Amino acid sequence: MNCLFNKVAAATPLLRVADTNYNAEKIIEIINDATKKGAEIIVFPELCITSASCGDMFKNGSLLISAKKALSRIIEETKNLNSTNIVGLPIASNGKIYNCAVVFKKGEIINVTSKQFLSHNESRWFSYTNNPSDILKALGGLDIIQTTYNNISVAIGKDLAVYCENYSSEIVAVPFVFPELIGYYDNIQNRLKSISKTKQKVIIFASAGMGESSTDYAYAGATLIVENGKILAEGKRFNNKNSFIISEIDLNQKKQEKNNNNNSINSSNFETKNNIEFPYENDYENILRSKIRQNPFIPEDKDTLSKRCEEIFNIQTYALIKRFEHTHCNKAVIGISGGLDSTLALLVVANAFDKMGIDRGNITAITMPGFGTTNRTYNNAVNMIKELGATFKEISIKNACLQHFKDIEHDINIHDVTYENSQARERTQILMDYANKIGALHMGTGDMSELALGWATYNGDHISMYNVNCSIPKTLAKYMVAWVAQNNDGAIRDILMDVVNTPISPELTPADENGNIKQKTEDIVGPYELHDFFIYYLLRYNFSINQIFTLAKTAFDGKYENDYIKHWLKIFIRRFFTQQFKRSCLNDGPAVGIISLSPRGGLNMPSDISPNIWLEECDKL
Repeated sequence: MNCLFNKVAAATPLLRVADTNYNAEKIIEIINDATKKGAEIIVFPELCITSASCGDMFKNGSLLISAKKALSRIIEETKNLNSTNIVGLPIASNGKIYNCAVVFKKGEIINVTSKQFLSHNESRWFSYTNNPSDILKALGGLDIIQTTYNNISVAIGKDLAVYCENYSSEIVAVPFVFPELIGYYDNIQNRLKSISKTKQKVIIFASAGMGESSTDYAYAGATLIVENGKILAEGKRFNNKNSFIISEIDLNQKKQEKNNNNNSINSSNFETKNNIEFPYENDYENILRSKIRQNPFIPEDKDTLSKRCEEIFNIQTYALIKRFEHTHCNKAVIGISGGLDSTLALLVVANAFDKMGIDRGNITAITMPGFGTTNRTYNNAVNMIKELGATFKEISIKNACLQHFKDIEHDINIHDVTYENSQARERTQILMDYANKIGALHMGTGDMSELALGWATYNGDHISMYNVNCSIPKTLAKYMVAWVAQNNDGAIRDILMDVVNTPISPELTPADENGNIKQKTEDIVGPYELHDFFIYYLLRYNFSINQIFTLAKTAFDGKYENDYIKHWLKIFIRRFFTQQFKRSCLNDGPAVGIISLSPRGGLNMPSDISPNIWLEECDKL
């Protein structure tokens, strides 16, 4: 018997948010290129015509009309090609909007399906219908055209198990969108292989990639073609250009396998919360019975940690690349203190410029000595900037702050919050204004732990034009910088490792008599490893104060006394709730894990929420 081979493709076009004309051009380019290489089926990501990150603009009439025009253009300009193509767009009909996948070939629409399983956020914009005629009316009254590819099903949505398993078709096309968060891709890859092997299906998976908004997330553009549990083709993630993968599949062999294999599996075996399998699934008792790690954000296995650091570094880098491309900007301004956070941010900016082919000299790194700057951090800042090839600039803030203290009648000998915040705001003013002067973007450096504690000066280091560190906990930031150091050698490696080993400090009060750091952050707000532990179990699992305290006692047994843990837990709760106003107006920056403090895509909490019930629970510990 002759085997019937088909070539299929999964594509990720380079997009612009809501620019349907540009997106249509990129989609057409891929259809032309993939068809020339023999692709008979081409699957594009969910909502690729508009991009998937348009937010409330999905409800806007102009966007909906332009999306439909772009679809018509794509169909018209590819009508002489033999491929069957699957693209995504929002379609309005009968007062509702649907997240749709449209299948077309040779100038004719074959089928239309809408996304069924909508998340809470998606329900804000989209509805679901199982009647394609409702949608087809909005496309000009077209009828569904029969196709020879009756063995293709389109599974648009997020529950991979339901979408892939419930179809009898041998080929399941999965247009998809997911933010690049730690562990998501590995989980999706494993589930696709498992479903494909069990149900003898070919799965063509295409997800949204570069060009999607980086306001709160980064999108990597994963593409996979899976057959019988094996990955036939896998695309490169974080690919800043039009891309597609292509592979042959053997439909006759699959038919034979189906005849020889009558095993079935219940879809409930694949069901997981939020589409991602995480340890313990919020099961407090299971966590309590397991080994509780002091640093839940840090993998214990060295290889896993290295892979995690690389993944996060890519998320930060490519989210920033998107922001530079969107703003048509090729210059950056960043303040470098010689501390951990600004070091990590500078490393990300340098990597982004390398990827974009922009000379690192276009990065202006400014060190701004103040009243508490020590020789150790100053020298690390200066040497790091020069070793990385950024443009070095030094601007002391002392005279400006002295003038400011005089203007507001503040005694320079009173080292209070006014004394400290004036310095932070002066530094931000310098960075913002210098960025304006040279046409650059001002890079933020603050991390997630500082944001959770409110350890940032409002309208000072709290503000920037884009912050790549906003979802990095402090404990992880140390490992990130150390990871970059380990992948380098020479002077820069030594500098980075000294930064990692420097006590954490804002250096806003004078040094001690020996010129060493006197103001140590962890002496003031508590150990970051405790706070990151609290953040993880409060926001990842939504555990009660009593549960978090019990876990912390177990994890830090022998290191911290119970009263010490309780003290800092209460400080954490007070600061976490009362400082929400700073997070309600955060600037943009990418999430890297499932915990995000962004008021848009992460923590949704009012600024005037009362912390009383949590504090009362602390008092009862």
